[in-house]
Amino acid sequence: MSLENVKLPGFIIQYMFQKSLVKILDNKSKGVNTKNIEISYFGGNKQHILLLVNDPDNAFIDDAQLTFLSGILNACKLTLEDIALVNIADNSTNYKKLNEDLSPKIIIMFGVIPEEIQLPFVIPQFQKQSYNNQFYIAASSLTDLEDNKDLKRRLWAVLQQLFSV
Repeated sequence: MSLENVKLPGFIIQYMFQKSLVKILDNKSKGVNTKNIEISYFGGNKQHILLLVNDPDNAFIDDAQLTFLSGILNACKLTLEDIALVNIADNSTNYKKLNEDLSPKIIIMFGVIPEEIQLPFVIPQFQKQSYNNQFYIAASSLTDLEDNKDLKRRLWAVLQQLFSV
């Protein structure tokens, strides 16, 4: 009996291939119009402050990071209702789409590099950058910030300047 003649029942094939064999990353290759896709975000976006993360393991961020982020927001006299948290791992997007959908005044990128959202410039970490009547800040990931006092201090210095706290 050769392997060419083996016939497997449907339930075994279904069991073997429970997950997708191919992950499609590019919506453009499927002919999907990304202009009609809404960006999913967490928060109320009342102050039009956009926080970007790249966490492929979570819908937005895990509980420990959410607690840490809430502490940062609290120190800046903000709440989750004031911000829009977007996980770019789950949203095929760029800065133009983010601007159209969320109208941010301030964009803080936690562990996201400008090229990932197709910004036409580079931002040094922990430096406020003005562009298109908006302020951009590139910072380390929330996980890295949580574990490093020096990074927290650098972030706090720019947040104090940005939010006048």
